[in-house]
Amino acid sequence: MSDWASWITGSVQNVWGILNICVRGPVNTFAAQWPDFMQQNLDPKAVAKARGALLSSKTPERGIYQVFLLGLMYCLPSEGWEISIERRGGGSGCYTGIRLVSKETKSAVLMEVKSSEKEEDIERDSLVALDQMDRKNYRNRYGLFGIRFLREYGIANYHLESCVNGRYMELDSQSQWVQKDDPAT
Repeated sequence: MSDWASWITGSVQNVWGILNICVRGPVNTFAAQWPDFMQQNLDPKAVAKARGALLSSKTPERGIYQVFLLGLMYCLPSEGWEISIERRGGGSGCYTGIRLVSKETKSAVLMEVKSSEKEEDIERDSLVALDQMDRKNYRNRYGLFGIRFLREYGIANYHLESCVNGRYMELDSQSQWVQKDDPAT
């Protein structure tokens, strides 16, 4: 996987900067910087053959954004982060669930990545992705055993355009996740 990740990210400049912001915060900085980072580093030819192309769930270009993002995430194991991926399909476009866990820092990052049908849907779809984490119990305490700090990101993309919404959570004394201001801010 490391070889694959370095092949995917080989031409990407300053990948560590954006990945550190992703896993260490602040959440709002990652949300603001990620779309520009992807526009600068993802080859437009890989995302769609033609700017106005209609993408269906069967169009290979539709998943390139997710593949590129996953390639970037596979740089993190060398920094002590474990990665697990759950690929799903159906509904309002394909999506990928990504879980990054650092037992050393007792931190985790959950990402839900969606491909939007239209550019004007990316804001809504990123919020849907974020809400989905709550509705589908992504922060199940058994899946995040020993984790105290959590950053969640809903990411939606359409071609090179993307939108990120996120939140920072901490586990309280009653083992409930509570949204707080990101201390990295």
